[in-house]
Amino acid sequence: MSRPKIIAIGRATADLEMKNSQNGKNTKYVQFGLAVNIGYGEEQHPNFYNCVAFGALAQRMIDAKVKKGSLIQITADQELVEFTRKDGSPGTMAKLTLLDWDYVPTNKPKDDANGNTPASASAPAEMEDGFAPVEDCGDNGLPFD
Repeated sequence: MSRPKIIAIGRATADLEMKNSQNGKNTKYVQFGLAVNIGYGEEQHPNFYNCVAFGALAQRMIDAKVKKGSLIQITADQELVEFTRKDGSPGTMAKLTLLDWDYVPTNKPKDDANGNTPASASAPAEMEDGFAPVEDCGDNGLPFD
């Protein structure tokens, strides 16, 4: 039985740190939280996912300097993991095992050699992270038909 695949865009909740598994195979991995915004307007809230990447993929994330606040897109296998909270109540969380990842372009202009941002390269003020706000959500309240 295959696991569901998920594609998500979110922000890393901590700086990534390479670790070695304790299973005797000395597998390198990174484990981090990913905050993904769900909903629109006043109903928007973050969902948090526990992510893990292994081997060369983990090394690529370290080499690319993914850190707390980095906006990334991931493709992952999703597994629901049951756990017990500190108060003894049961819980379930989504564990994502990364298959691939990339930075999400933010359209922020690069500074020139003097540290100045070219005026012509500035994004409109209403754009944040390269995405313009949705003006018209249509009859069904969704930003798409």
